[in-house]
Amino acid sequence: MDFESIPPVPEAKVRLRAETNVKPVVFDQVEPVAATSEMELAWHLSNHAANEPNESTAGVGIADAAAWDASVDAVENQVVDPTLSSPATVTSVNGLRLESLESMAMAAHPSISEARARVAFSDGQAVQAGLPFNPVLQYQSDEIGNEQSSGMHSVQMSQQFVTADKLKLAQQVQAHEAEKRRSQLRATELEVLTRVRSAFASALVAQRRAEIAEQIVSLADESLSSVKTLLEAQEVSRVVWLQARVEAEQARITAENARTQAMAARRGLVAAVGASELPDEPLVGDVATGLDEAPWEALLSEITATSPELSAAGSELERARWSLRLACAQVVPNVTGQIGVGIDTASDDTYASVGVSLPLPIWNRNQGNIRSARASIAEASAAMNRTRLSLEGRLAEAAGRYHMALERYRRLNDSVLPTSEETYSLSQRAFQAGETDYLQLLTIQRTLFNTRLSVLEAAAEARLAAAEIEGLLVTIRD
Repeated sequence: MDFESIPPVPEAKVRLRAETNVKPVVFDQVEPVAATSEMELAWHLSNHAANEPNESTAGVGIADAAAWDASVDAVENQVVDPTLSSPATVTSVNGLRLESLESMAMAAHPSISEARARVAFSDGQAVQAGLPFNPVLQYQSDEIGNEQSSGMHSVQMSQQFVTADKLKLAQQVQAHEAEKRRSQLRATELEVLTRVRSAFASALVAQRRAEIAEQIVSLADESLSSVKTLLEAQEVSRVVWLQARVEAEQARITAENARTQAMAARRGLVAAVGASELPDEPLVGDVATGLDEAPWEALLSEITATSPELSAAGSELERARWSLRLACAQVVPNVTGQIGVGIDTASDDTYASVGVSLPLPIWNRNQGNIRSARASIAEASAAMNRTRLSLEGRLAEAAGRYHMALERYRRLNDSVLPTSEETYSLSQRAFQAGETDYLQLLTIQRTLFNTRLSVLEAAAEARLAAAEIEGLLVTIRD
């Protein structure tokens, strides 16, 4: 199959590119293509931007924010000339590669920026949860005007002391909320990458379909010229020449439609990347690269171990457990201490005051919140199991589509397409030698191009399913 080629993935299987939920996404490096200043800026951001690690709050180890650094390797691609007969290998040309588009999306996509802001918000809440109460300074004046004096004046300082390690417990609750947000950030990154990979595959297929349509136009024009020559030599009838004209016109209509579809797919790719525009360069890649068998057990194990959805569900379960500990600790009342000093202007006496207060947990022992916290644990545990089952179901569906499309692609590419090409080559020579008629050649030509399109579509279906699996089957939001 004469697709343009890109370097294969390191392993001979559908490679799951995701790390764990808090690790960065690292892409294979490619040399950036010449582009506008906006694209150069995105490349600079993707190569150098990283999240600063968050400070650990007092007494609680809050994980640093996930840092990521999109880097690139220099690669040379071989592009196959898309002709019907023996294709010639030429050197690579500039174009947009998937790796560069992924880097641009990771650097500047608004969904990722939004998710990072949520992580920063949760980190701030975790810091705030561990801060103690501020002391309260109070001035008080009593008995003003009594016995014609200015009264009693005092200054008091009070401080509420948090007991039962409630600050650390509250901080742990917020810390696990922040971890959940980091997992959601990772899920957002994978969602964006999945959108980019799917849109790139669709746009690449549309571009290749347009190229095949142009080949059909070229061959139809050549056939029309040949038939006209034969008509002038009175070797074919005018009916054959009219049929050739109809075929050429239909080929042009097909090519125009293919160009329109390619433009629409290109716009979809721009939206998936999150850019206002992309350089006006062709896409470079091959949707068939790296398509190979992927064992079910390996896929399931990989996704279960690294899915950000499961990680977020696990963080929510831990947050619920710490919330129960905090709710139980809230039964122990905080203690408020107070000291003060004052002066009685009537007697010119100076005095001091000391006080301690605490609420008595008689009626309110936080029973409702404790019950709610226990229910939250049960809910989070069930949600984690539901997420695991959902991932397994989505994997089964995507893997089924992948294997069916892969089998179809292999049969078409390895058996049907070579036979169609050989049949067309023989029929073309027979037609030029006057051994067969034009209508038979036309039928074989249509079969060849339909087979090429079928091979392309099968590879595209497999690539789209692979993109879902590589993205750890994150749920794509509208």
